[in-house]
Amino acid sequence: MEQARLEAQLREGRGKGAARAARRAGLVPAIVYGHKQAPMAIQLPKMRLHRLLGPGSENVIINMDLGKDGPETVMIKEIQMDPVTREILHADFMRVSLEERVTTRVPVILTGTASGVSTGGVQEFLLRELHVECQVGNIPERIEIDVSSLEVGDQIRVADIKHEEGMEILDDPGTIVVTIVAPTIREAEEEEVVIAEEEEKEPEVIGEKREEEEKE
Repeated sequence: MEQARLEAQLREGRGKGAARAARRAGLVPAIVYGHKQAPMAIQLPKMRLHRLLGPGSENVIINMDLGKDGPETVMIKEIQMDPVTREILHADFMRVSLEERVTTRVPVILTGTASGVSTGGVQEFLLRELHVECQVGNIPERIEIDVSSLEVGDQIRVADIKHEEGMEILDDPGTIVVTIVAPTIREAEEEEVVIAEEEEKEPEVIGEKREEEEKE
């Protein structure tokens, strides 16, 4: 499991004024909570936090160095960002223990090229992340699925996925993760969508239009 080190410091001021002052100084106001301990207001370098963010960042274990206030083992719980500038406004961190079990999401990565695609089939990737439960220290960065052997008509369901001992996948076992369909089936589905969209369009009322023309 990936681990990262992050330096932070206690935040003395509270409220919007103190938060704005922290942001002007290139810091992100944040809070650490959990494990039945009192919430701790902190601030940390914005650029360092930006580098941590990305796919799967919610599963990164962070060794947070608070200087004389001691270390904390945390995970990112929530990041609040400005919708326009994408500037980080606030961060929530949750205290964790490497031995405790948590529920989280893990991205699914497909490897290889399906045999069915090489013969003209179309690969449909339907479930791109899995909800899993496992120990914090054993959270995988990704779950890889080799699709090389899949022919047209084949599919992989949640129940078919192999995973580490001690980890439980919480998604419905019957959910299709990836399938290889014949191109004719795909074309027929797309044609049905086009027909449905055409039927939803309001038809022109010819009779009314002619009456208006006669009145003119």
